[in-house]
Amino acid sequence: MLPRIVKAVIKSLLYFVFLYLVPMLFVSQMSAFAPEVFVRYEQFLNLYIAIVIFFVVASELTSGTILQHGFNVGKAIIIMIFFVLALDGGVVQLDFEGIHILADLRIYLTILISINLLGLAKSILQAINFLSEKTEIDKVPTQYEAS
Repeated sequence: MLPRIVKAVIKSLLYFVFLYLVPMLFVSQMSAFAPEVFVRYEQFLNLYIAIVIFFVVASELTSGTILQHGFNVGKAIIIMIFFVLALDGGVVQLDFEGIHILADLRIYLTILISINLLGLAKSILQAINFLSEKTEIDKVPTQYEAS
């Protein structure tokens, strides 16, 4: 169990650095120009990072079990819901220094959801493969049963 814990800690630290520290450095620099734009999405960024790190750690701690695949399925579903909520269904509205900006991001949202649907399908197929391999191993006759 100790190697799994060490691997989970290392992966979570790497994800934290690349998904939180680097983007927050960029956001903090850009928020000086347009704080109204970036402050709104800072909460979503923090939530996204928490979701991803939770599922990385959970998946790593349960690797080699069916729970790993269950966590991967859950991650794909939760990330899809997150993207829909974060992008307001694909239509984003911003008020920037008296200018109302409306961006139609439904195409990009569709692409993000499609990618996550592929990840969901992959996780389900991996779970089915895991269970079928487990069943095959359990049903392999030993030399005493074959005689």
